[in-house]
Amino acid sequence: MNPKMIRSLKAFTRTVELNSMSAAANELHMTVSAISQQLQRLENDNGISLFHRNTRSLSLTEAGQVFYQSCLDMLSIAAKNQERWDQLTNQPQGQIKIIAPVGFGGGLLSEPLKQLQQEFTNVSFQLHMTDEPIDLITAGADLAIRIGPLADSTLYARHLADWHMVPCIAAEHPAAKNPIKSFEDLPEGCFIGHIPSLPNKDFPKPKVLLNNMQTVVQLTLDGVGYALLPEPEIKHYIESGRLLRLLPEWEGSPYSVHAVLPIKDNIPAKTERTIEVLSHFFHRLQ
Repeated sequence: MNPKMIRSLKAFTRTVELNSMSAAANELHMTVSAISQQLQRLENDNGISLFHRNTRSLSLTEAGQVFYQSCLDMLSIAAKNQERWDQLTNQPQGQIKIIAPVGFGGGLLSEPLKQLQQEFTNVSFQLHMTDEPIDLITAGADLAIRIGPLADSTLYARHLADWHMVPCIAAEHPAAKNPIKSFEDLPEGCFIGHIPSLPNKDFPKPKVLLNNMQTVVQLTLDGVGYALLPEPEIKHYIESGRLLRLLPEWEGSPYSVHAVLPIKDNIPAKTERTIEVLSHFFHRLQ
């Protein structure tokens, strides 16, 4: 399919899915004016109006709804053809968009990305770091890294690794100067909790509750309290002495790390290879 036509179809489908020309322009690295021109060209070429427009909203006409479904089919065929070509030439191209938890931006993705950049010289990578749930299809992502239980059974997941949460406290926290040999010795009223994490019967009700693990780590480092932290993310802080691991004999239930995909079959080779590299690296951190 003509690259210009693919560009126009992507501009149209992402505008529909994001319900915004400016959002589509931002994601596709285009100007709003360029998106508008692409949509106008599609309407002129087809001789139909694709959108109902007013100053506040954008909605599909009946013809636009039919055309949207056709666009999805055409883009799927184009992607499969590109994938077959990539496999024949052994030169994957394009972009891989990955959604990952904010805490992974602290270095957990550096080594995998270095390896993938060396292997895929014609592939670019876009990372979206967030702890909030995001619909992969709407976001146009190739895969998402998720930790803990998967609530959405419609997702297609690949297991990457099992990690442990370890209780830690800042070395400068006053309670760190006291011997802590059992749960009864834990300081009262300063447990920092993480909302997505599973509740643990061994620990008290959190005094501070957050939805961002990176902030939980930072508050622990700053001496606000103690917390259950993901071992791979804070191992270097323990080794440097900034954090102390409490109750070293205690081992809680592991939490799983998954690669979540928007599709089950015909996974592009570049996406499959990305999952392999992530799995290999994450297993080394166990």
